[in-house]
Amino acid sequence: MAKIIGEAAIVGGKWKRDVWSHNLLEEIELMKHCLSEFPIVAMDTEFPGFLRCTPKGVSDEEFYQCLQFNVNQLSILQLGLTLTDENGRIGMTWEFNFQDFDKISNMEGVYSLDSFLKNKGFNFNILRSCGISPEEFRRQFNPILRSGRIQRWITFHGLYDIAYLMKFTSIICMPTSMSIFAIMAAHLLGTVTDLKHMARYSDYLLNGNLGLKKLAKMLQVNRIGTAHFAGSDSLLTASVYAKMRVIMKVDPKIHEGFLYGLPYPIQGYRPPVVIVDPKLTHNRI
Repeated sequence: MAKIIGEAAIVGGKWKRDVWSHNLLEEIELMKHCLSEFPIVAMDTEFPGFLRCTPKGVSDEEFYQCLQFNVNQLSILQLGLTLTDENGRIGMTWEFNFQDFDKISNMEGVYSLDSFLKNKGFNFNILRSCGISPEEFRRQFNPILRSGRIQRWITFHGLYDIAYLMKFTSIICMPTSMSIFAIMAAHLLGTVTDLKHMARYSDYLLNGNLGLKKLAKMLQVNRIGTAHFAGSDSLLTASVYAKMRVIMKVDPKIHEGFLYGLPYPIQGYRPPVVIVDPKLTHNRI
């Protein structure tokens, strides 16, 4: 595992682990083991695009209505998860590949699918034949969510990412309002940190008016892998987060628990673990 802050872990010459239907169970078991040392998860999703595009200048609730419609109708192609810790050490990256991403009647109406993702190298035929079913992923991944091993989720401009994660693990349809969305996300996932929101508190980082690529460049963080693949994007998110924690002198309470564009906090409460001496328990009986 990586010992330098923000440096990717290279194990057996590989920086990420590709997960398909045939190796889902063994990779989930490995992730459970790694979470004990690296309990913070940076994430990214890749999804086909949008059935309903959001006009500029709309209200928060109007934006959420578009998100609700898109996420309810569509599915994701990939989920990237990179494990890290409070000291900026990075464990390993997993890239989960899914089937059923195009099982809607009007897929041809999705903006960006053919013109963008195919040019990036996505092989949709392999995803259809070898990808993970959402039901199997939910069955295998939900015990990790319920275990409380994940201390925090890290995203960049991650409102859609968190929405799809919730859909794939816990709910069938998006909540009807932003406030209920935030309450459910906090209950299901715990605390979320969004680097784009975090950058709003830094003049040097253009007050958050930038994308992940530019943010990484300004912080001199190099990408590994190909942009717009979930594994590479989640790893870059983890590396940028490690660098931002070093250079930013802002109280974490100001930015932790907020997603960029969501006015409600997503911050879970996890009660402290209490170790009870079995001898004391025995004496009370």
